[in-house]
Amino acid sequence: MAELTLFQQLFEAATNLQTSVASLHQEEMRLLVKDLEEAKKALFIRTAEAKPMIERCWRAALEMKAAPAGSTEAEDAFGDFEQAVSKLRNTILVRTQRAT
Repeated sequence: MAELTLFQQLFEAATNLQTSVASLHQEEMRLLVKDLEEAKKALFIRTAEAKPMIERCWRAALEMKAAPAGSTEAEDAFGDFEQAVSKLRNTILVRTQRAT
């Protein structure tokens, strides 16, 4: 079996974290995972330009996983993850609009 790409690892981690985020953020987390699922279809995620954005999402996901539930660190990590995924999503949208 082929080694998982960083994006695949990120998607799996985000999917697994959906139920462990604070209840206040569960709906937003579900939407962020949906954004990542949509991003899988974009060619942009396979480019060198996307790599730092994917790495940022991955680091934030790891921070969320490591942070104690309900802590300030968990809130900060969720905010970082939300910003990172939003930047990736928005960049993909801009690239798609330019291509059409």
